[in-house]
Amino acid sequence: MHRIAMLFALCVAAILLLPAKAQAWGKVGHLTVCDLAYRNLTPTTRAAIGELLQSKHGGITVPGKGRMPDEHYSSFNYGCLEEDVLPRRHPDDHFINVARSVTAIGDPACPGTGECILAGITRDLAVLKDRSRSREDRVFALMAIGHWIGDIHQPLHVSFADDRGGNGIDAKLAGKCGTSKYRPDNLHAIWDNCLLEAGMFERVRKRADYKKSWSAYTITYRAVDTLQANTTLAEEQAMVGTDPVPWANESFQITRSPEILYCTQVDDTCRYSPTDATRPAGAPKRLQAIDQAYLQRFDEVVQERVRHAGFRLAHLLNLALDPAYAGPVRNSTQPG
Repeated sequence: MHRIAMLFALCVAAILLLPAKAQAWGKVGHLTVCDLAYRNLTPTTRAAIGELLQSKHGGITVPGKGRMPDEHYSSFNYGCLEEDVLPRRHPDDHFINVARSVTAIGDPACPGTGECILAGITRDLAVLKDRSRSREDRVFALMAIGHWIGDIHQPLHVSFADDRGGNGIDAKLAGKCGTSKYRPDNLHAIWDNCLLEAGMFERVRKRADYKKSWSAYTITYRAVDTLQANTTLAEEQAMVGTDPVPWANESFQITRSPEILYCTQVDDTCRYSPTDATRPAGAPKRLQAIDQAYLQRFDEVVQERVRHAGFRLAHLLNLALDPAYAGPVRNSTQPG
């Protein structure tokens, strides 16, 4: 019996060390975006979201229909994770995949099939605003919007289909992602999780009041405390004053930057590698070395993407659910 218990413990430990399935910002990143957004909602918007999620009545349950465990949500930030539950409801809406010759995102229309993050945002905002739709339709739209705004701010979600936004590029990291147990296995995972773990979340772990007993979710709340306290009302007003197309272009310009090591620039084309325009079908993935200097260089970049995503998400939800909303106002925990 002792040997069985030991084997079980080893198996659990091995599973915990496996890299998470790629999802924009990973679970804790999405929670950070949506918690920051929630703190900047108007009372009217919060009440509307509480009613949709039935927060005062125990929340809502999304049946797994035998394929997955049932999911239960009573708060908005956890609801933002629903679109990553497998099988995904809208798998094509997590990315914007453009041709490798594209140099900027300037069109609200999705390329190719017409399905992408931009289409998801447009569709679900319309459903959320439509009070003639069922509560079920609107609550799923609400949760999806929270996820899409996170996705559009993760640079490698605005990228190329053949390498799946860096999922098709193996990464060999020198060292660790801070002191976290997360282990990335591809370039997408470096941006989903590792950069946040080595930067914003690692700074929380170095706080004097940090306790090892804190959950990973507590770390996200403390990270949001800092993001909120370091953003003035004027900065918030400036960052929310655009729409999702420029936000996608911000991500894409980061993606195409040579320093990201995602692609090789030849004229205006962003190639998979110096020798291949696109990832060859059936060929081994190319291997990209990532060092600690890389994590330090892009620490602030990913933190800014999360910060922008949170405040912009709050702005969109306030516009959708509070008829009296006229723009951001100073939150009590924000500097003047």
